[in-house]
Amino acid sequence: MNIEGITLREAVADDLDAIALIYNSLWCNWIRKAGAWEDWALCGRFNAAMQLQRSPITLVAERNGAVVGACLVGVFENGAPVKNPRWQPVYEELLAKATERAETADEDLEGSLFGDSREKATADRFAATGDEYAQAQINLIVIKPEWQGAGLGRRLVEEARRRMGEEGRTKFFLMSDNRSNYHFYDHLGMARIAEDHSQDTGDNFIVYIYGGEA
Repeated sequence: MNIEGITLREAVADDLDAIALIYNSLWCNWIRKAGAWEDWALCGRFNAAMQLQRSPITLVAERNGAVVGACLVGVFENGAPVKNPRWQPVYEELLAKATERAETADEDLEGSLFGDSREKATADRFAATGDEYAQAQINLIVIKPEWQGAGLGRRLVEEARRRMGEEGRTKFFLMSDNRSNYHFYDHLGMARIAEDHSQDTGDNFIVYIYGGEA
């Protein structure tokens, strides 16, 4: 794919489902394959809304009217995340639905619904330490599978860095894990600055914290 003609813009309300679809294609397809379409839709929409409400900087990559990627960036003040008021009501509505569904969900579905929320708790603990990198966080970066490897992720991160700089941030962090494509962040020149093993339930799951310059 050629990223010529890609437009980067702020996310609007109509983008929620498009971001959720990309999210689902990357992490929740097992729910769709099981035929649980309502759970699949809820998982993507809730997690997309959760990330959006923590992200004052929202970047959407669009081509020919279609969303092909997104990068959502949070900022911290005095060790606490700044919320995005535009997305807070949507998040609260979907949080109530996800919480209700989790009451009767099996362990796998509950993990898909709230795994990212638990990761955010780890991010908040890191930010509260006052680490020099805890000025901003790339909360979510998603690229449609057919657009991966074309340079779109790098372009989104570069624009995110520029906007973080406009917000007065000089450093930022992001979180990945040993089951994801964390090598992408190595290629961007970021450094692994910490590891978190608190979510390891015997399956050797490790959260990696990467730091970079804005």
